[in-house]
Amino acid sequence: MIKKKKDINLNNENMDDMTMEEIDKEMNDFYIDKEKIDDIKYSFDKDSIIKEAIDKAEVDICKSKNKKRYVKIADRIVILLSIGVYSPALAYYVKPVMAVLEKINDVLKVDEISAALELDTIIPKAVVEDNKIHFVKITRYKVDKTKESNDSNNKNTVYDEYGVVNFIHKMSNQIINPADGKKFGVIKITPKNIEIALNSINNIKNKEAKEYLEKELTKWKNGDFNNAVEVHNYVWHMLDGQIGIASTLDEKEINKIKEKYFK
Repeated sequence: MIKKKKDINLNNENMDDMTMEEIDKEMNDFYIDKEKIDDIKYSFDKDSIIKEAIDKAEVDICKSKNKKRYVKIADRIVILLSIGVYSPALAYYVKPVMAVLEKINDVLKVDEISAALELDTIIPKAVVEDNKIHFVKITRYKVDKTKESNDSNNKNTVYDEYGVVNFIHKMSNQIINPADGKKFGVIKITPKNIEIALNSINNIKNKEAKEYLEKELTKWKNGDFNNAVEVHNYVWHMLDGQIGIASTLDEKEINKIKEKYFK
């Protein structure tokens, strides 16, 4: 603390009237009291200030981490919801959730859009088989749209590749509901026609498609038509379909077939 015994009066107006002795005396009266300086106390607690700053920094860091965590959680929820809407069967073990996802899928016409964009040839879709979730990736293979040599049900084999695929397509049309309400051709599903389709599969040139369709049509042979939507859309892609993608099973038609042929 700086202390003065009395104010130093050294302004220009008085300087000329003062002698050197008076000036020296004025300067000597101005002094620093060392004891007072030593007794000076800090008006703040530096440790407390440092701790407060650190605590605030930790709170800010925690808030930042929580914000990032919430953003990540929100992102994951959006991703999971998107995947679920694209493939509702993923929620098979939580039936109420699956029902909601199927409803959203239907309202937004997700299957129709993904088919138009051919997303289902890139991203596999979940299906349920034997109470288990499996994944089906639609083939990118396209058959040549040549004239069908035969697709009638009065012969044992369809030899034309396009004819085989279209034969299966028309059979599946009987037991599915198209998203846009449009079907092009129906062949009745009978044990005889299922056998014709299975006998004709070897005329499909693509190995992946051949193996998939043989496996799925064997289920039809045993009276299991739960895969009809997937089978329809698989061959629909092979035929380069533009309209008429399947969205749901026609349970009424399936029950008729089971009652008649698979009691």
